[in-house]
Amino acid sequence: MKHFSLTRAQPVAILALILLAAAGRPAAAQAPTTATPAPTAAPALISLEEARAIILAAEEFARGRNACMAVVVVDQSANVVSSDRMDACSPSNTHLAEGKAFASVMFRQTTEALGELAKSRPDRYFGIINMYPGRVYLVGGGVPLVVDGKVVGAVGVAGLPQGVDELAGRAGIAAWEALRAKNKK
Repeated sequence: MKHFSLTRAQPVAILALILLAAAGRPAAAQAPTTATPAPTAAPALISLEEARAIILAAEEFARGRNACMAVVVVDQSANVVSSDRMDACSPSNTHLAEGKAFASVMFRQTTEALGELAKSRPDRYFGIINMYPGRVYLVGGGVPLVVDGKVVGAVGVAGLPQGVDELAGRAGIAAWEALRAKNKK
């Protein structure tokens, strides 16, 4: 194989040719400057007011049972809109509630249904767990928030007995739907 090398003069000649070629071209006309509008955030599909309505109704449900819980509401991208932990409730329940809400919005179904995958489709169940380590909790209590067939967020509840977490979340959803109906008028 032949070795290729440049003499000292050759790089200078190449550079000169490039500069001459560029000088022969007319300068590109600059586009007139226009003010670009400042980026605005997309409107939230679930507001803080709505998230707080869900949380307050879910807490009222738990108080009616002399129980405590944590509740988290996330938007359509699984970002927390609001969360709350009742007095005497373990701090870990907040993390569990967020995992339920995250799973529910990401997979657009209840975490009760997702938890059933352990029995019917263990490959999918463990696939979800491994795809989102530390982010999903596939136990009942996560419920998607749906408007006109579109998932706009989810609520996750943790700390109540099995099956009751989801009932608290649904009590919150009922309050949310009532608020949305009232605000629509």
